[in-house]
Amino acid sequence: MFTIRPYREEDTEGCGRCFYEGFFTCPINENDRIFLRDYARVLIEKCSFAYVAEASDHQIVGFISGNYGKRFRSMKTDPDQCKKHYVAWCRMFLKFYLKGYRLSEAFQKQLDGFILQAREREGKFFDGCDLELVALTSRKDYRKGLGTALVSRFMDRAAADGARNVRLLTNTLASWEFYEKRGFTKIIEKPFTDGSGQKTLIYEYNTRQRGK
Repeated sequence: MFTIRPYREEDTEGCGRCFYEGFFTCPINENDRIFLRDYARVLIEKCSFAYVAEASDHQIVGFISGNYGKRFRSMKTDPDQCKKHYVAWCRMFLKFYLKGYRLSEAFQKQLDGFILQAREREGKFFDGCDLELVALTSRKDYRKGLGTALVSRFMDRAAADGARNVRLLTNTLASWEFYEKRGFTKIIEKPFTDGSGQKTLIYEYNTRQRGK
């Protein structure tokens, strides 16, 4: 059992663990966990809002975050939910690029691959949308039904705020079928620039189709 609620600053460590289980497979040490905590915080707090799934034992077992486009944000009257921590962001990125986290070799290798995939994102693909679904991940032992519940809450928020369309980036290495089963339509497909044969996929959801 779990409860979905708005993200709070104290959720960062749990979100870091969700991020790890969603995107990495190698063993990690304490330095890696600290980086994951800090990265999850930056990822979430750069967004307009986020929700977490909290288990009955108060562990954070999943989260979802979204960021409104500049044009849409300028029309909104209410502020973003997530508090911005620019100093924390700068400190985290500086520490990372100066190799201050002292990440384990195995984790660094997988992280490098993750960063290469993230660089396939092109901002122009999101210029025309009201809301981007930036991140969705969860703990492995809690995935049955949790992703669907988080996406449902996310879409309820999008519709309530008046966002007409939602876009997200994924790729052929990830579970893109999950989004197709939940009403997202693929609008862009392009090959990775590294020549690996993998593809970047952009999906879109029209909130006006909810309830039909």
